[in-house]
Amino acid sequence: MNRYEINENIAKQAKEMNSFDDYKTNSATNGYNNYLNSFEQEVDELIKRYPDNINEEALELIEYYKDKYAKKLAFAINKSNSIEARMPSIMISGAGNFNFRKKEKQNNARHSFWEQYGDLFSEDNYYINKIRNIITNKVIFSDDALAIEKLEAKIDKLTELQNKMKNVNAYYKKHKSLDGCEDISEQNARKLLQHLEDYPYLQQPFPSFELTNNNANIRRLKERVESLKKLKERANTENENKYIQVDGLQVVEDATDMRIRIIFDNIPNEETRTLLKSYGFKWSPKNSAWQRQLTGNGIYSTKRLLEELKEKN
Repeated sequence: MNRYEINENIAKQAKEMNSFDDYKTNSATNGYNNYLNSFEQEVDELIKRYPDNINEEALELIEYYKDKYAKKLAFAINKSNSIEARMPSIMISGAGNFNFRKKEKQNNARHSFWEQYGDLFSEDNYYINKIRNIITNKVIFSDDALAIEKLEAKIDKLTELQNKMKNVNAYYKKHKSLDGCEDISEQNARKLLQHLEDYPYLQQPFPSFELTNNNANIRRLKERVESLKKLKERANTENENKYIQVDGLQVVEDATDMRIRIIFDNIPNEETRTLLKSYGFKWSPKNSAWQRQLTGNGIYSTKRLLEELKEKN
């Protein structure tokens, strides 16, 4: 599991602003590692408990969410420490000339921080729940079994990018600089500012068209997710009238595998097999059925196929 840098200098300042006790070297990093160790232990136990539910796809997504958690937790710890380091507590500074207005701003920043990042410090946080859902849903049967999870992971990435671009643009608009902007590294900030200097008509580090295009991609992926969820809901609904009845076969929609399967009572003749192939069906020895993907086009093709088979019977 990847580890990201914890700013020990800021952590030390935060401690000194709020306590008379000495700061123990690397205590912030150690605390971060403890959270990650507990997280990783929980994931390992889930994998051991459900070994039959794990495939290459599932592992890829699990690693993605593990890394997202590690990266976001490091950012949150550094941000929390930077808030705590802004000014000393009244216990440290004393009541004389204490800046209550500045303290109120710090308290507001604390409140906002815990609203936005507090879940990361919980054992039952968003990322462990995503991994738990992947592992316990037994999504191992096909290349498309994790389609929704994959799309949601892409949406997460694009949404994070959208927020980053908006935050960087807002920071630049306010300060006319990217110095001290927490949403971007110094190296990338220099590249953006150089690009802006070369093309001043862009007016902001991330041009409007980039935000528009990225937002359009988010919308498109969300629509795809909703479409897949409706197909899964349809497949999970028992309804004998989904397809016309044809003697000698049955049609099954598999919500887990995202497949439409046609199961024949007997081996179909060559003419029927050719017809099946023309409608995109392939023989699956594992399932003893002819199958194709469960999509809108797949449903339409299946209905057309059954109409032809009905006429031939």
